[in-house]
Amino acid sequence: MTQTTPNHKLTVSGWAAHDSAGVITPYTFKRRVNGVNDVSIKILYCGICHTDIHHIKDDWGITRYPVVPG
Repeated sequence: MTQTTPNHKLTVSGWAAHDSAGVITPYTFKRRVNGVNDVSIKILYCGICHTDIHHIKDDWGITRYPVVPG
């Protein structure tokens, strides 16, 4: 799982697969506040491609869960 530090103070949420069953469920995690050298973007839409499906189902045996497709 992703390592967090004391700098990870913001709680954010999205959708992620947690195992190879392929079910996408809500996912909440902590991230750090953006610094002066970071860029902020707002994602309005995203899609799922066939490669995302392979990662969700761990078809290649390299997926590290949780995985956020799109």
